[in-house]
Amino acid sequence: MKFSLVRAVAALAVVATIAACGGKQQFVVQGSVSSLNNSGLILGNGGEQLSVPSGATSFAFTKQISYGTDYNITIIKQPDHMTCAVSGATGSAGYNVAIQALVSCTQNSYSLGGQYSGITPAADGTARTVTLLNGSTGGTVVLTSGVAATSTTTSTLSPSGDFSFGTFVADGQAYGVTVVPPTNGLTCTLTNGTGVMHDAAVTNLVLTCQ
Repeated sequence: MKFSLVRAVAALAVVATIAACGGKQQFVVQGSVSSLNNSGLILGNGGEQLSVPSGATSFAFTKQISYGTDYNITIIKQPDHMTCAVSGATGSAGYNVAIQALVSCTQNSYSLGGQYSGITPAADGTARTVTLLNGSTGGTVVLTSGVAATSTTTSTLSPSGDFSFGTFVADGQAYGVTVVPPTNGLTCTLTNGTGVMHDAAVTNLVLTCQ
């Protein structure tokens, strides 16, 4: 009986030793996802890749890591028409109760603009302006003719040139640019003022005034 008890105690000691040496707590490399509206996002960590579908609000890698192991969550591939970033991407398992990174995504956006011509000063030399509005985003561009040089000032004439709205347009969003009817004697027409933004800046709007 005494011999059996000794053997049982010895066996428990061996199990405890094995647990202490190789039984580290395992952690899931995971996190939440914000505003992922398109497909194509691929995350990476420690050689493992994870595809995150459109509309997902969370992610978790299949391979767990042991206590004390470092993790580094990276963007392997951005989703279509979007850009994502990872906060809390690096760390050491066990530093916090759980690994909880955050992937935040935003729709790509691009500038909208073009060229103008014929915006000249009035007959008395005062500057004239033309205003463009983009109804889809509320952006505004005010173009001015500038004025001719005088005996005490230099010329600021700019009857033609390039313009661009300060407010970018998101990929996939429609834009509709219109001319506020001038009341200063200019008559203006705009071509290519409507369309849908897609993967690149739009630079083909043409404003012609006379």
